[in-house]
Amino acid sequence: MQEKRKSKRFVLEATIEMERVDGPKNRHVPINVIDVSGSGIGFSCHEILEMNSVYKLKLKIWTGDNVDALVNIIRFDNSKDTEYVYGANFIGMPGNDTTKFNIHELFEEANG
Repeated sequence: MQEKRKSKRFVLEATIEMERVDGPKNRHVPINVIDVSGSGIGFSCHEILEMNSVYKLKLKIWTGDNVDALVNIIRFDNSKDTEYVYGANFIGMPGNDTTKFNIHELFEEANG
C-alpha cells in the first residue's frame, strides 16, 4: 500500500478482535495487526470488510497499556492469496492515548 498516514508507522504484531459498531451488532472479526501509528492501523484478516465501516477495538501497545479506539476502514488490498490487508483511520481515541503514540514516535526518532 502507498504511504498515506500522517504519522510514522510502528510495527506491532498482535492478534486481536474488532467489533463492528455501525452495522450488524455483535459481529466480531479477528485481525492480525501489521503496524500502527498515531493516526491509523494496518491489519490483515480472512474476511472481506466493508469500506467506510466502523469498528471498535482494544489494542495492547508497547507500553503494556490498552488503547480503546474506533477505526474507519479506508483502504483494502487483496493482492495476498490467503488474506486481505486493510488500512483504517482512528476516528475515536482518548487524547492521552494519542499522546502515547506521539511520545513513542519522538523516542524512536531520537534513538535512530
